[in-house]
Amino acid sequence: MPLDDRRHLTVSELNALVSSLVEENFPEVRVLGEVSNLKRHTSGHVYFTLKDAGAQLRAVLFRSDAERAALPLEDGMLVIAEGRVTVYEAYGQYQIVVRSLERAGVGALELAFRLLKERLEKEGLFDSECKKPLPSYPFRIAVVTSPTGAAVRDIVSTLRRRWPPAEILLFPIAVQGGQAAPDIVRALSLLPSVAELDLIILGRGGGSVEDLWAFNEEAVARAIYACPLPVVSAVGHETDFTIADFVADVRAATPTMAAEIAVPRLDDVVLRLDEVERRLVQFAEVGLELRRRRLLELVRSYALGRVRGRLEGAMQAVDYAAEKLRRSIDAVMAAEGNRLNQTVAHLEGFDAAKILSRGYVVCSDARTGGVIRSAGAALEARDVRLAFADGRVSAEVKERFDGK
Repeated sequence: MPLDDRRHLTVSELNALVSSLVEENFPEVRVLGEVSNLKRHTSGHVYFTLKDAGAQLRAVLFRSDAERAALPLEDGMLVIAEGRVTVYEAYGQYQIVVRSLERAGVGALELAFRLLKERLEKEGLFDSECKKPLPSYPFRIAVVTSPTGAAVRDIVSTLRRRWPPAEILLFPIAVQGGQAAPDIVRALSLLPSVAELDLIILGRGGGSVEDLWAFNEEAVARAIYACPLPVVSAVGHETDFTIADFVADVRAATPTMAAEIAVPRLDDVVLRLDEVERRLVQFAEVGLELRRRRLLELVRSYALGRVRGRLEGAMQAVDYAAEKLRRSIDAVMAAEGNRLNQTVAHLEGFDAAKILSRGYVVCSDARTGGVIRSAGAALEARDVRLAFADGRVSAEVKERFDGK
């Protein structure tokens, strides 16, 4: 409305007028931007700024909408905010009142995941009859993952604790980024031909959808399907699912669980051997007793009464044969027992405590906890910890002596 020289507006009137114009023309918008200056007020409201390379826009997410939002906001996150444009009249501040948020790009990734999953499922890559069984007693295991991080430590430590006889081969790869999928495909193609392996554990720790995306690549899925060795998939956390999980022969919820699924416990194996021995002895004894009872029934029968003498001779021969059989069984069981004892003694040789009791020492970096395997590494670390059979001590490495 035109104003004459005598007409004026107060600041409040002007801000109200601008607010009504803005809200009428922008009742609902979707804005792509990067989150910055994120602040969560004690009231439950969330205040932040959406920005791109050339501009910034203030944003507010009121408590009721913030409680419904499934996306945890962080500074630097690229999001699509949906809401209405308003003016905060008290400060004359232009802003967007956000009703809902989604991570930019996630919708496209989820669609790509669903479409690939449906296509591969129709081709039969997920069929249960295509799954290869895991070996009961694997002795050579390849771990395909990043050489750093918690996942490799969890897998290797669990394998060594549960099944010391296993030989572990670490095949280092990138687990996220553009190089990750080619690395995984190369590992699954090379390992069956360069090493006599029993199975492969493929995995990484948790992360965002983008971080885990290499395990959703079609090339990775087909490499797992074509691998002649059993593959255990251990990608992300328990709630994370990737295409690799569906194609793999076994899916583990976490890297630690993958190691637990892949190998038995040494103590359980020893118990099973003891049980097999007990049942073998019991079977032999029961068989002999049944045959003895049957023979006695025949001897006491009326029809065979006239040939008792011959039967008594036969009974004596059976006794001799039974004794000979018992001695043979005892000899076999003694030999098997010796072999079992040798196997158990060999397996117990892997016990770290016994190795230390023979005078060996495990040297580790006092800061990182990593095992030190050379004099140079010890000199570089300086502060070390020495693990003996009866405890640990701290030490400082001052100089290196080469030779004897």
